[in-house]
Amino acid sequence: MLTSSLFILGLCLGSFVTCMAERISSGHTLISTQRSLCPHCRHQLRFWQLIPLLGILLQRGRCYDCHAPINLRSSLIELLCGGLLASSGASFSLTLPLLMGYLVLIFNSLTDYLTFEVYPLTLILPAGLGLWQQRPPLTLSLYLVLALLVGLYLLARLTATFGLGDVDILLMLVFIIPAETLLTCLAIAAVAALVGFIISAPATAYRSSPSSAGVLSWSPNSRVSHRHR
Repeated sequence: MLTSSLFILGLCLGSFVTCMAERISSGHTLISTQRSLCPHCRHQLRFWQLIPLLGILLQRGRCYDCHAPINLRSSLIELLCGGLLASSGASFSLTLPLLMGYLVLIFNSLTDYLTFEVYPLTLILPAGLGLWQQRPPLTLSLYLVLALLVGLYLLARLTATFGLGDVDILLMLVFIIPAETLLTCLAIAAVAALVGFIISAPATAYRSSPSSAGVLSWSPNSRVSHRHR
């Protein structure tokens, strides 16, 4: 029962995060009394069309009015968020900063994809909750991550190779997941980026970022292991 409730809550949060990211990226107001519109025929969506995951299933993947294919992006994000919350289970309170962090990562990843914009202010709450719950232990891994942060900050300030938004995201991750896990995920993300670059070059290149490392770091017990170190 708890798992099902958390899954449904995750679906709703995923729908909300997607809606907010798409609204802010398109220049619309975040708070509106009007329901969303179909991007093809501009019909206002009915309440049942907005039900997370169920809405697209009832419409069989196509708009009820104009029959244009519905983008699966929102449904995939809903499933991802539902899976994250459902997998947290009884450790929900311990993983709250991590869950909030991933919702923020998904939001910023989507706005970055749509408009190349990242919103650092959204990172403050998850980082603050993580720091309040447990301070990162002073280990060699933490010092390595801090050194990496300084290096990336200088790289972002002195060149156009790296963005400060990536530095902000990495700083947030320091407060919500163990440094050892973060280093491992950064290494995996870097290897994935290299493989993606080799496969897609010279047409396009896969861009590695702390966001991808954050997604790789998900584990319901990751914050617990940090807590007991």
